[in-house]
Amino acid sequence: MDTNHYQPEDDFIELVQRSSYWLRTMATTMGVWPGQYVTIRNQWYRRLYYFMLLMHWLNIYLQTEFFFRNLGNLSLVVQGLCSFVSITTTGIKVMRLHAYEEEIKQLWQALEDATFLKKIRFLRKTDRGTVFAHIHKLLLGQWKEVQLNLRFYTLVVGLVASNYSIIPACSNLYNQFQGNAYNRSFGTIVIFSLKKSSITVKLFCFDIVYNTYYPFLEPIKRRSPLFELLFCSESLSGYTTWAGVVAFDGLYVVMVLYAASLMRLLRDLMHETANPDLTHTERAFFQRECILHHIRTMQLSSLFLTFLTRWRSVANRCLCSCRLIERINEIFSPVLLVQLFTSTSIICVIAFAASMHADEGDSQTMLMVLYLIAAIYQLFQFCWYGQRLQNESTELPLSVYDVQWELCAERFKSTHHILLLYSQRQIDMRAWSFSAMSLETFSTIIRSAASYFTVLQTLAEE
Repeated sequence: MDTNHYQPEDDFIELVQRSSYWLRTMATTMGVWPGQYVTIRNQWYRRLYYFMLLMHWLNIYLQTEFFFRNLGNLSLVVQGLCSFVSITTTGIKVMRLHAYEEEIKQLWQALEDATFLKKIRFLRKTDRGTVFAHIHKLLLGQWKEVQLNLRFYTLVVGLVASNYSIIPACSNLYNQFQGNAYNRSFGTIVIFSLKKSSITVKLFCFDIVYNTYYPFLEPIKRRSPLFELLFCSESLSGYTTWAGVVAFDGLYVVMVLYAASLMRLLRDLMHETANPDLTHTERAFFQRECILHHIRTMQLSSLFLTFLTRWRSVANRCLCSCRLIERINEIFSPVLLVQLFTSTSIICVIAFAASMHADEGDSQTMLMVLYLIAAIYQLFQFCWYGQRLQNESTELPLSVYDVQWELCAERFKSTHHILLLYSQRQIDMRAWSFSAMSLETFSTIIRSAASYFTVLQTLAEE
């Protein structure tokens, strides 16, 4: 048959690179982006990853020491728990990206080259111009959404990270250059009270990075140049948290949104299988192309493989490129389970910390509120894009059924019936086998966090 393949627009590669700029930049600075996409020599690039990871886990160890030495102080435990859980989860995310670098490279190359779309064969006698324009519009909307999401998410997480590293660093440098006397501390917020007339003004000096404890350096950690060295080390950990979060979460958004777009395209293509201008043979051909696209996008089942034995050449040709959603789940699902538990604790603890500092001033309260917004948005985007994929999976059987299959040949009807049965399988992103990432999961986590927040408030009042 006379067929043609979809070819992306000339500016498609530029669109992908522009939209994913923050994702690629943050992942590269952490040393977890696939090596073939960076200009740094492979030897130095590996060293960059191990150095950033070492600084990250060193800070986690120091926070653990602080945590166990202050178990009796509820205020300090609450303040330290937020950053400890966030940084630990980020360390797991970074290591996961590094472990699956080869799989990420393959998925990204397929995404950047529009491999899954190029594999679909379209009949020349159909209105290919309209179909191709629709595909391009779908991809354009997807990448614009990616760009807006990454910009906003990078900004929000960056503002939170700056409160733990950049602002304290600037405060220390300013006081040092001005010759002001200030408390060179790592784990407290210094409050100065100035009295003028009958008015008392509280000034908050954010000289903290994280709540840490140095087992062997505690007596001398405020001496120069050790203080500056340790401060830079903790500040670097703040940056690794920022970069690691944006890299992992941003990659999740890109991959899941791309999979949802492919499923949306499949729904649209299903209507072409019963085009009255096509012969029975041509309809069967286009039906097979839709099935192949379905296989490449989703998981394979033993039932469907049995069904494909009637097309052995088709099955052999697509096995190497199938399981897009299954491979995405393989990379992200274990960490998503960790994310659900940590998000519950973080949202609960931050809300509790904000209520504790409500009387101390607007600066500390705003810091906690900003942290709370970032934590809720992080959980929301995991669940929102998972819901998007789930919605496309739910709508697919309806699109298959709406095709005018009753006007087609008997062989087409039998194949279409099997496709209808198979399309009813629920496809979603899962936090391992614990829960699907959806808005229902999001509401459950928020309700759980609110319940734990009430318990903490009751304990604090007692």
